[in-house]
Amino acid sequence: MPRSLALTILAALVATVLGACDPASESGQGEGAGWIALTGVTLIDGVSDAPIPDAVILLEGDRIMAAGPAAAVSLPADVEVYPLPGKTVIPGLVNLHAHVGRAEGMAYSLDLYSRERVERDLHAYLHYGITHMVSLGNDQAPGHAVIADQRAGRRQGVQGARMYTAGFGFSPPDGWLLDNPFLNRPSTPDEARTMVQGEAAKGVDLIKLWVDDGRGRLPQFSPEVSGAIIEEAHAQGLQVLVHLYALEEAKELIRRGVDGLAHSIRDHPVDEEFLTLARERGIIALPALVGHGANLAYADGPDFLDDPALPLLFADSVLEIMGSREYQEGLASAPNLARTREDYAIAAANALRMHEAGIPLGIGTDSGPPGRFQGLWEHREMELLVDAGISPMEAIRAATLNGARFLGIQDDFGSIEAGKVADLVILDADPLDDIRNSRRIHQVWMAGRPVDRGTGAP
Repeated sequence: MPRSLALTILAALVATVLGACDPASESGQGEGAGWIALTGVTLIDGVSDAPIPDAVILLEGDRIMAAGPAAAVSLPADVEVYPLPGKTVIPGLVNLHAHVGRAEGMAYSLDLYSRERVERDLHAYLHYGITHMVSLGNDQAPGHAVIADQRAGRRQGVQGARMYTAGFGFSPPDGWLLDNPFLNRPSTPDEARTMVQGEAAKGVDLIKLWVDDGRGRLPQFSPEVSGAIIEEAHAQGLQVLVHLYALEEAKELIRRGVDGLAHSIRDHPVDEEFLTLARERGIIALPALVGHGANLAYADGPDFLDDPALPLLFADSVLEIMGSREYQEGLASAPNLARTREDYAIAAANALRMHEAGIPLGIGTDSGPPGRFQGLWEHREMELLVDAGISPMEAIRAATLNGARFLGIQDDFGSIEAGKVADLVILDADPLDDIRNSRRIHQVWMAGRPVDRGTGAP
């Protein structure tokens, strides 16, 4: 099905459940507020170290009133019961590094950025249970308008995952993404502070830095300029995530106060100095294994192109090209593939070492370009974290509570606990048995209501 047609179907179907995607309903004032009990589920609540079998999740309006073993949850007399034997429930997922609004078929361009495409992409994330996503750089006015409507509770056109933005982002003059006219490119600390103030005035949620010399090909920020960006961001109440590659750059940026790494360190194994700095400064690390390993996945033969949602959400032309022997063999014969494979091995090992050192991991996937499928990519990131040696329970926590904590929304989101907003992903199989079961989605609930995922079913 062409993606434009899928968007039309999605818009029509979701019209009856806009409240499920409407932040206004999170005030508890939405229509249809009443007692609902989801019973007989295996509960992975995001905070407990073990699943809770035969659990009950009690909702009233958009909020969770109780969640735990059936014997410990009392049900009101007028409750509406949804028996869900054999199902597993996890919290709504949080992606801290994604991109929206710029893809159409195999084309990917800043010139394509539009509100329609932003909303289309937010639908794709929500279809896969991602209830919060950070668009990490290159957002233009249509994206800001979507966010403003979401947060103001305006129902018209406010659908899909809740969106956060880093605005345009920051890169050195003549540095990374040179053909991008929107990026802030300060050359002095004073320019840097002024540009951060400009982004803050637009209402961005955080700041992004690109710090990557393209393996020695491109200039970098001086420590004074990157430090000024970070300091001014903090003065404006904004956290900073950084795109980077190298270990020594990561250490310097952590010393300067950066809040998180939006990519893996891939030039060297992380050392004790880095681990101590990162742990003491409280940074979050987003390994982005699925992004770094995308070409490897296609070159080695992708095992995910049969996902049933892909034909609904993404253009036939993209699926045909990505699934073609010509495309995959082209990547397999690329001269830089061996280097990519080496980088990936370092990234995966570093993810495990950071986790074992007590540094919180989050999910950030760099999804959005053609073939880097929004929604599916976040589930594949959990799979690759598990392949790297992290437990399924910890991979789920990275994709839920850790992300909510970084965004400062953990009082309302990120886990299934009394008092929090009822963002739920109901699965047909247990992801602790096989993390790939996180893709076997039965239903997505947002703010206490089931979301019509746009399958076209009556």
